[in-house]
Amino acid sequence: MTKRPSLFSAKTAPAASQADDPPASEAPAVSAPAEPKPAEPPARAAYPKATTRAGKRVVTAYVSPEAFRQLKRVAADEDAQVQDLLTEGLNAVFAARGLSRIA
Repeated sequence: MTKRPSLFSAKTAPAASQADDPPASEAPAVSAPAEPKPAEPPARAAYPKATTRAGKRVVTAYVSPEAFRQLKRVAADEDAQVQDLLTEGLNAVFAARGLSRIA
């Protein structure tokens, strides 16, 4: 029993049994045309980062929906961004522990 070809490999001719092949003396000597190589995809360009994010890392936190809504409301009331409020909160945590406010 022959092995089935992979579904993920390039298209290949199905394997024929040797009983179906004509003898070598009867088969004409014809070379198969070379298949063109698929073009390589272009190098993926890096997603452009905002200059305000250069050299910074992402911090993620999970909060309740109520806390999220309240944070958005405070940001809207103070005409500020949520990121600015979170930075203010990190600096408050650092200051409470006697560390420098570097966030």
